[in-house]
Amino acid sequence: MRLVPSPTSRLTILGLLTGLAASVLLSSPATAGAPKAPGDLTGNGFDACVAPSQSVMDTWNLTSPFSAVGIYVSGSSRYCGDAYQPHLSKTWVTKNAANGWRFMPIHVGRQAPCFKNNPNSRVQKKHMSSTVSKARSQAQTEAKETIAALTKYGFGKGSFSYLDIEWYARTAACDRIVLEFADAWTEYLHAKGYKSGVYSSGSAAIAAIDQARATKRPGMNLPDQMWIAWVNKKADTKGGPYLADAGWKNHQRIHQYHNDVTVSYGGKKLTIDKNVLDVGRGSVAVKQSLPCKAKMTFTKYPGLKIGSKGAEVTALECLLRAQGVLKTVDKTFGKGTARAIDKYRAKKGWTATGRTTGPTWTALLSRGANPRVLKQGSVGQSVWRLQRSLIAAGLRPRLTGIYDGNTVKAVQAYRKARGLPTYTTTESTVWAQLQRGKTA
Repeated sequence: MRLVPSPTSRLTILGLLTGLAASVLLSSPATAGAPKAPGDLTGNGFDACVAPSQSVMDTWNLTSPFSAVGIYVSGSSRYCGDAYQPHLSKTWVTKNAANGWRFMPIHVGRQAPCFKNNPNSRVQKKHMSSTVSKARSQAQTEAKETIAALTKYGFGKGSFSYLDIEWYARTAACDRIVLEFADAWTEYLHAKGYKSGVYSSGSAAIAAIDQARATKRPGMNLPDQMWIAWVNKKADTKGGPYLADAGWKNHQRIHQYHNDVTVSYGGKKLTIDKNVLDVGRGSVAVKQSLPCKAKMTFTKYPGLKIGSKGAEVTALECLLRAQGVLKTVDKTFGKGTARAIDKYRAKKGWTATGRTTGPTWTALLSRGANPRVLKQGSVGQSVWRLQRSLIAAGLRPRLTGIYDGNTVKAVQAYRKARGLPTYTTTESTVWAQLQRGKTA
């Protein structure tokens, strides 16, 4: 989605180049679930003209920072319509949803009356009628089309479709039709139980719709989310001079901040647009579930020995009991606790010490069922577990329960220390090192 017209479509894929596939083994099966379009997330996404192959999606799932993918599901003006989508199907969506991907379904239909087609493009986009009543009727028809596409690909009610309005030179007359079209599109989607998003250049439809919000345009059905194309190469959801902070401020924004960039993860290369999302509820930490309901989160995990007391001893004994090597939590480090540590160490093939070490804490805290992958924006018990075990390993992520920027830095530092590729993600290779008690 370019900000200005170009001699060739903004979405020409440069090709899926061959490379080394990720050789990461799953620690546990992926959790199946309904496709999220896009669900609750504060994280990263990308869009590309052609939905990538399953091989690319699997590799990028484990190695890239992206949690969401933009897919072109409907509209007569798509440069990559159905005939150019060899991979996109309900099966593709279902499989990738089970692996944790979120989706940004995009509809590219009629454009502003003053939009200028590139005569050399193989797709000549249709225009909205300059008559209000007809333009509204066209919007309703296109909303009906996108609902059919969402259903085709397995997206249920409550899902978003993003109306792609390409850049146009704004005039009062052109803005009026665009606003009526967006209003009718949103009204129809809402009536059928779906959500409305609008994608456009910041200086075109985004600015026009935000102006309508600010001036309280009578009867205007505002879209639920705004997807602003503003190529400032800053991964945030600020709207700059185009989208005021007062609008769409409750996790209702996507920012396309870097266009037509070629990147490679796990040896799989694509040309994409980069996006950052803050949508739904955003990424919200879950309440910690803890053994014995004891405090497990500390800024450091100290060496403990016979005679030690305090919350850290209670945490240690609860972890040892969860491993089946200690029966009673008495909150005092005695001979029984020392024996339990050595039983646990024997299970790991380690020598007896009768006391805790960094590796002991790291291994104990990281124990549990491992998700396929964690990345920026992830939440859940596994994120708390990861953050605690990274601290025990000698790093300092913030204890938030959200896989945030500080967690990304800590993971990359741990990966580097352990000789792993410095991706921003946590998958089975990282968990394997942590659960072996490997410190940074």
